[in-house]
Formats: sequence, C-alpha cells, structure tokens
Amino acid sequence: MIMEWLFPSQCVCCQTFTSRRTKICEFCLDDFPFFALEQSNLLLRPDIARLMNLPHCDGLIACGWYQGALKVWLSDYKFHRRTHHKAILQQLITHQMQRFCQTSNFSPDLCLIMPLTYRRYFWRGYNQVSQTWRPALENIAPINSCLMRVKQTKPQSELNRRQRRNNIKGAFCVTQSLRGKNVIVVDDVITTGSTMDEAARACLEAGAAKVWAFATALTPLFSK
Repeated sequence: MIMEWLFPSQCVCCQTFTSRRTKICEFCLDDFPFFALEQSNLLLRPDIARLMNLPHCDGLIACGWYQGALKVWLSDYKFHRRTHHKAILQQLITHQMQRFCQTSNFSPDLCLIMPLTYRRYFWRGYNQVSQTWRPALENIAPINSCLMRVKQTKPQSELNRRQRRNNIKGAFCVTQSLRGKNVIVVDDVITTGSTMDEAARACLEAGAAKVWAFATALTPLFSK
C-alpha cells in the first residue's frame, strides 16, 4: 500500500491512475483494437485467410495486428528486454483469451508453446512467448513442452514466403503421442504462417485430432 501511494501506477495509454497490477485501464482496454471474436476463428475471415498459409491448422486466434502500440510493446520486450512491457502484453492476452473462452466451442486438451532455436534462446535468455502467454494458458489447458526444435534455421524475417517454407521444413518434432488430443500451438507473431503451420504439421503427425494457432499478433499485408 505504501509503495502504491509513493509510486502510483498509471495506464500506459491514457495515464489514468490504476492499481499496480493493471497496466491498461478498463476504458482503454475496451477501446483497444482487438480482433473481434464473433466467429471465434480468424481463419473464417477472408482477409486473414488470404494472408496466412495455415493448411494444417483448424483455427486461429490472435489479439490484433502487429502494428501501433502492440508492435511497440511486443518488439521492445522481445528484442530489447524491456521487461515492464511483459505485464502489458499479459493483460492484453488474458483479456482476449477470456473473450475467446466465452465465444468458442473449441475445447483444448493441451497447450504447446513455440520453442526458440537454441542459439536464440541462449542470447535472449528467455522465451518471450512463454513469459507473456503462460498466465492466460494456465486457465485454458495444461502446458506441455513436447514440441521441440530439431533444426537450426535462419531468421524468418530475412526471407520471402517461399524461402520461409523451405527454411522451416522439418524444424519441429513432438516427443510424445498426441493421439486424439485437441492442441493449441502458441507464438508471438504470425507473418506468413510458415513456422506455425510446420509446428502444426508435427502435431498432426504425432496424432493430434485438431490444432489451433494462437498468437499475440498477426502481421498485416503491407508490413510483409
């Protein structure tokens, strides 16, 4: 209580005073440009279906486009270790996942977090996907670490669509049976869908019944 009085927390959007655990006030959260979830599956949106190459995924959910404030917060945490943005992303993700659970009939059995390459994890020191998504996923389904990277790949951001597919091919394996399970695979940003779809393919080969892609953000066409 004394710390809150000495160092009051403010909404990162409008600067209104909030509790220390709340980084975005309820009014700014209501105004945030989340993807609408009336259909509960973004692959049913023609514009998104054209952008994303996800033939092995049954569904797709994300918070919003990788632009504006969401891009700043995510990239600053991911690439510059500005850890104060982690709580902002956690609040956005939790809010969107609560909406998803209220509108969707999909019932997952397992959550798999997209693994980093060993080199990337070594230099970064953490998996930003795990750090930002874990609080929300714990209320949805058990988190499992059976999705593994078995191939070192070039950064996808340096490649075009065809090169991305070739680069990521065979990069994942699943170390246990997923027979009959509904699986969620989680990543931070989906651009063309090549990485996510290859991870989904590995899950299906391990016996998964359905695979849904969850992401913090989707890259809009003009940013690719």
